[in-house]
Amino acid sequence: MVVRSRVIGLTLGALLAIGLTAACGGVSSAARSAEDGNCQPRIAPVDPLANPVAVCAASTLDQWHAQRSMGIGQQLNVSSTDFALPLKALEPSTPALIGFDLEELHDAIEAGNDPSDELIARAKAGALLTATWHARNPQTGGNFDDRSWTDTAQLLNAKSPSSTAFWANWDKQLRNLKRFQSAGVAVIVSPMHEAGGDWFWWGGTKPVVYKQIWAQMQARASAAGVHNLLWAFAAAPKTRKEIVNPLALLPHAVDVVGIDTYQQTRTNPVPAVDITDYKSLAARAPRMAITEVGPHGSDGSWTPSVITSTVKANNLSPVYARLWFDDGDGRKQIASLKGGKEWLAGCPQGLCSLK
Repeated sequence: MVVRSRVIGLTLGALLAIGLTAACGGVSSAARSAEDGNCQPRIAPVDPLANPVAVCAASTLDQWHAQRSMGIGQQLNVSSTDFALPLKALEPSTPALIGFDLEELHDAIEAGNDPSDELIARAKAGALLTATWHARNPQTGGNFDDRSWTDTAQLLNAKSPSSTAFWANWDKQLRNLKRFQSAGVAVIVSPMHEAGGDWFWWGGTKPVVYKQIWAQMQARASAAGVHNLLWAFAAAPKTRKEIVNPLALLPHAVDVVGIDTYQQTRTNPVPAVDITDYKSLAARAPRMAITEVGPHGSDGSWTPSVITSTVKANNLSPVYARLWFDDGDGRKQIASLKGGKEWLAGCPQGLCSLK
């Protein structure tokens, strides 16, 4: 039986969407399953007009959960011409999910280095796609970490310049997401993530404002005819007093709820995974994930096997866990971490057993 997840108080009928490619009977058969209409998720996508690939993506996540498997994800820096190197370094193993950022995707397209075809090909080959959106500051035009302007309530004021810029940018991202829809590929999207923290310009947004912005993003996606999406709320756990309780920010309609949890290895070198707020969010989530996980400042000695050992020890059932790419804050991608390739190799098709 397909159960419709909660949709409460969304504007304009609250239509949503973002999906990924995934199979009902195995990730490699996603396209065929979507064409046949055979996918039956336990919980239907929150978008009432979700297309077959989005429905099959939800079904795949529910199957992973039912068999107590956790999909392993690898984020890519698609603004780089070498964006696929973190995947090539893992061969012949492959992660179950591939992540990218919408802003980086748009920048790459504008620069003439469009990675969409390769992302689509990898999705057709069986990977689920996940996308964050590190939106530019709509008032200053600065990057996502430009906190010189943080008046996010202005995004709900149609007459404000920041609102005009923000929604025009979101519309650009939707046009790019629609290209995946045209190719028969779903995407799991996490816009304005980690909103409870103070490191992004949208960080610290009042819960009522944040939920309204989310609802408008979903309604705008529906109005644009984008229905290949699953929506993922990625929370910053309340690990210090300045962080807002993630439950207060939980949008009214989501397909996946997750925590982004990183270990500061310079002060705590023993590999660990902090699962603060996981269980409280899981109690409200249609599906739970570890939307980002890994080390900060690592020299490569942090081992990702601690992810599965922590999950098992605490009897948790995240449908996936995604690792980031190496950046200025240290080694984060699977192949760069101690035992990372071996860990993934022990998870057939990028699925780690939690039994």
